[in-house]
Amino acid sequence: MSAKKEPETVGFWLPKQSSAKMDILTPHKLAVVFLVQEYLTVKKVAEDNAEMRFTARDRRRFCLLLLKLIQYPDMAYKDLYGLLTSPVYGIQRAHLEEFERCMKLLKTVGIEVLFDLYNVIDKLISDSGSSYQIGIVGLYFRRVYITLVKMSFPEFMALYRNSVAYYEKGVRAVQISSSSFSNSESFMKLEAQAVYKDRNSASKWSNKQSELFVAQQSLLLQNNEINALNPKDMQNRLNEIIHDHPLYSQAYFLSYLNSVRVRDFFNAVDAIHRSFDRSALISMALAQDSKEYQYSALNLAILHAQFNHNEEALASIKECIMLAQENSDKICLQLAHAWLCLLDASKPQFSEKNIANKELITLVHSISLGIQSLVKSSASTGYTPAKLFEVLLKSDILNCQTSMMDLIANGIAERAALWAMYGKNEVSSLCSQLLLNSDLKLLGKTYNGEGICQALCSLIIWLAIQGEFNLALTVLKHTHERFPRYPLSKSWMTADYYITSMQAIFRGEWTDASNACYHLYTLDKHLSLLQRAHLALARLNLKSADQMLRQLLEDDTIEPLTRVRALLLTAHTLTSSPEASKMEVVNVLNEALAIANKNYLDYEKALIEMHFAHVLMLLKLPHQALKAIKNCLENILANGGIYDKAKVLFLFVKSVLAVEMAPENKLAKIGKCLPMLEKSVEYFQKLECYAKVKDVYIFLANFYHTLEMPEERNKFAFKYRLIEEQYPTAQEYLNLFF
Repeated sequence: MSAKKEPETVGFWLPKQSSAKMDILTPHKLAVVFLVQEYLTVKKVAEDNAEMRFTARDRRRFCLLLLKLIQYPDMAYKDLYGLLTSPVYGIQRAHLEEFERCMKLLKTVGIEVLFDLYNVIDKLISDSGSSYQIGIVGLYFRRVYITLVKMSFPEFMALYRNSVAYYEKGVRAVQISSSSFSNSESFMKLEAQAVYKDRNSASKWSNKQSELFVAQQSLLLQNNEINALNPKDMQNRLNEIIHDHPLYSQAYFLSYLNSVRVRDFFNAVDAIHRSFDRSALISMALAQDSKEYQYSALNLAILHAQFNHNEEALASIKECIMLAQENSDKICLQLAHAWLCLLDASKPQFSEKNIANKELITLVHSISLGIQSLVKSSASTGYTPAKLFEVLLKSDILNCQTSMMDLIANGIAERAALWAMYGKNEVSSLCSQLLLNSDLKLLGKTYNGEGICQALCSLIIWLAIQGEFNLALTVLKHTHERFPRYPLSKSWMTADYYITSMQAIFRGEWTDASNACYHLYTLDKHLSLLQRAHLALARLNLKSADQMLRQLLEDDTIEPLTRVRALLLTAHTLTSSPEASKMEVVNVLNEALAIANKNYLDYEKALIEMHFAHVLMLLKLPHQALKAIKNCLENILANGGIYDKAKVLFLFVKSVLAVEMAPENKLAKIGKCLPMLEKSVEYFQKLECYAKVKDVYIFLANFYHTLEMPEERNKFAFKYRLIEEQYPTAQEYLNLFF
C-alpha cells in the first residue's frame, strides 16, 4: 500500500493528529464570551440612541481584538484588562464598563449568570438573523456551547469557582499595578510576546490554539526566522503546550527545530525522539498501522547532517530508504536520495530522466530539489555549463508553476553561485541583486529564507573585492539582523571572517588576519587554509605556506575551484623561493590550467595566464609575457576585483615597456601607460594596500632614472617618501607578486 502525501507536506512531515477529547472550558474563554455579549448589548443601545456613537473604527478594533483573544492562549485577567485598555486594541469606555459589571455579577449573583450565558449563546447560534452563525466567532460560540452541554454539574460548579477566583485575583493585580499598560511601550512588550506567563491554574492551551501557534512559528522558522519568537520565549511557550497536551507531537518537533537553531544537539535529539514516539502512540491508540516511520529516520539523518555527523546521517538515510521502499513512499525516497547525494558525492546523482516521468508529476518539490542537487554536484565534475543552466531552468519552471518560494530563491542563488564559479562575477552580482529586488511573498508575507541569505553573502564578498568595505559591512550588518541564528548565520559569518582576513592582509595587519583565519577554520576548513597560506605568503613565511598548501592539495574532497586556487598559491610560493626553479613553477601552473580548462573556470584561467606572464618577465621574455597578459587582460578587467585589476594593469605596463628597446620609444609608451599606472595606484590605495603603491612609485622612479630624467624621478621618489613616512613597510615586503 502506498503512503501518499500532498506535495506541500514534503520535508519535515508529521502525521496528522486527531483528538476525540473536547477542549476544557476555562475562565478566560468565559470572559471572552462575556465580552462579546456586552459588545452586542452596547452596539444595540448605540443604534437606538443617537447621542451614543459606536463608529466603524470601534467595531474594527474590537474585531481585531476578538480574533487575537480567540487565537492566543489563555491569559490572566490582569493581562486581559490591560489589552482591553491598550492604545491599539482598547475598547469603548461604555463597553468596558459593561464588561466589568458582568464580571462583578459573576461574583455577586452566583452560578445563575452561567445559566443565563448558556441561554444567550443558544439564542445567538440559533437565530437565523445572527451574524454569529458563521465565521470564527460563530465556531467559537458553538464549541463553548457544546462543551457547556456536555459538562456535569460538579464540572459546572468547578468552572464557576475557578472563574470567580480568576476574577478576584485579576482585580487585585490590576489595582496593584494600575499603570502596567499606561504607555505604549509596555503594551508592545506584551504584544511581542503574544503569550502570557501568569496563567491561571485552570487555563490551558486549546487544541486549535496549539495547532495555530505551532503552524505559525514553523512557517516563520522556515521562511522568515527573524519574525519568529526568540529561542527562549518559543521554548517557554512550547513547554506550556507540552504540559497541556503531552501527546501533541508537532510541539516536540517545533522544539527540535528550535534547538537546532541554537546548536543544542542533545535537546534536539531528545525532542525529535519524543516527537515520533508520540506519533506512534497516537497511531496505536487509534488502532492504525502507521507506515510513517521512514520520516523519523529521514529527519534524524537531517539532524545529524546539520551537526556534521556524516556517518550517523548516512546510517539513518539507509534505514529511511529501506522503510520507504517497504511502504512504496516515492516522496520519501526522493528526499532521501537528495540527502544521500549531498552527504556522499560518490553516489549516482538525480537522473534527468525522472523529470519527464509522468508518474512523478506529483513529486514537484522533490524533483526540484533533485535538479538543484544535480546541478551542484555536476558543476564540480566538469559538466558543460550550458547544459547545467538548461537543467536549472527546468527547476525554475517547476518552482514558479507551484509558487515554491524557497526553491525559487535557492534556484536564483544557485545560478549566481554558478556564474561566480565560472568567473562571470558581474553576472553573478546581477543575479543576486535580481533576487534581492524580487518581491517574493508566501501567503502575503515576504519570504526571507536561505536563498536570500546566500544572495546577501554573495553581494558582501563582491563589494569587498571591489574595495567597498564600508558598504560590505553595512550589508553584513543587515544580513546579521535578518538571519541571526544557525544554520543561516553560518553563511554570513563565513563571509565576515573571509573579508576581514582579506582586508587585514591588504593592510599588512598580520595579527588581525591570523585571528580571522583561525575563526574561519571552524566554519570552512578549506577556505581557512587558503587564507592562512595567503597570509603566510604575504609575510614571506614560505615554509608555512607550503605546508598548508600541501595539506590542502592532499585532501581529495576539495572542489576543483579550491584546488586551482591552491595550485596558484603554490606557484606564487615557488616563485618567491630562491631555491625553486622556474620550470617547477611552470609545471604547477600547467597542472592548474588543465583543471581550470576541464571545469570551465575562466577567471582562474585568466589569473594563471597573468602568473605565466610574470614568470616570463622573470625569464627576460617580454614579448611572450605581453602576449600572455593580453590573453587575460580583458577577462580580469571585466570580472575581477580591484586588487587583480591593479596587478594586471601594473604587469601589463611593465611588459609593454620591457618590449621597447629604444629610450625614445619607451618615453612615448610611458606617456600612454601612465593613466593605467595611476588607475592601479588608485585601486591599491582604495584597498589600503600601500606596499603595492610603493612598488608602483619605485618602478616609475627607477624607470625615469634609467632615462636620465631627474625631475620625473624625484617626483615619484617624493611620493614614495610620503607614503613610506605615513605607512612604513619593511623592505622585504616590497616588490612581491602574490
